[in-house]
Amino acid sequence: MDGSELNYQDRRALLSEKVIELGVNEPSLRAGVMARGAGGAAGVAEPYNALSRQIAEASYQVTDDQVKAVRMAAGSDKAAFEIVFAASVGAGLARWDAAFRAIEGLDDASA
Repeated sequence: MDGSELNYQDRRALLSEKVIELGVNEPSLRAGVMARGAGGAAGVAEPYNALSRQIAEASYQVTDDQVKAVRMAAGSDKAAFEIVFAASVGAGLARWDAAFRAIEGLDDASA
């Protein structure tokens, strides 16, 4: 099955699965960070929680200190990148979901 045969929910699920499945960090950490990045309740330890929350709310305000704290806790640049990536994917999916709901709502609007 190529990408053209996947619907929205299938694509979303596949992306989430790959982010959680592949990497050097524990899958549970990547899943928690991705959920937090999507605006979910804090389910990960600091400093991962603070960075994920910041990415969800206003990624342009992420500080060098937040990234440095995650690099120190994660143990490598690659592991830290995974945290930033997972939180960013979560934030992007949350925004995509909102847009998808808005577009679906247009069908319900009166003409």
